[in-house]
Amino acid sequence: PLLLNPLGFRLPIYPIKGYSLTLPLLDETCAPQSTVMDEAFKVAVTRFEDRIRVGGTAEIAHFDLSLKDKRRKPAEFVVNDLFPNAGDLTNSTFWCGLRPMTPDSVPVIGKTPISNLFMNTGHGTLGWTMSQGSARLVADVINNKTPDIDNEGLSIDRFLK
Repeated sequence: PLLLNPLGFRLPIYPIKGYSLTLPLLDETCAPQSTVMDEAFKVAVTRFEDRIRVGGTAEIAHFDLSLKDKRRKPAEFVVNDLFPNAGDLTNSTFWCGLRPMTPDSVPVIGKTPISNLFMNTGHGTLGWTMSQGSARLVADVINNKTPDIDNEGLSIDRFLK
């Protein structure tokens, strides 16, 4: 919205705050080999070569990037509970990021009323999951190709009416 507002677009895209804990790998035999989701705490644990990433939470916090210790504790608990001795919590990095999200959880993808301006935003917590398909759809639209992905209901038009 900060980029679009000056252009006259008032899209309902909100920053959804997610927290992550990244820790150095201590023992790869104890670490996850693929992503594991802890449904109780809504936290995902993923292996990145010599690191373990624990990420989760969807918090409506406007553009606030402050770190809350109460969000760190569940991440530490989950990685220690599921993968004890796998990572070094004493040398972990706690951080957060903002994910742009629409109120209906459907991204805005495609042309805009401005020539040469295309949208690919609002994916929320599914940004990485949907990134390849969304990029393909935008590339097809830019190149005037018939998309393989149905783009019905994804355009900016649903918010401009």
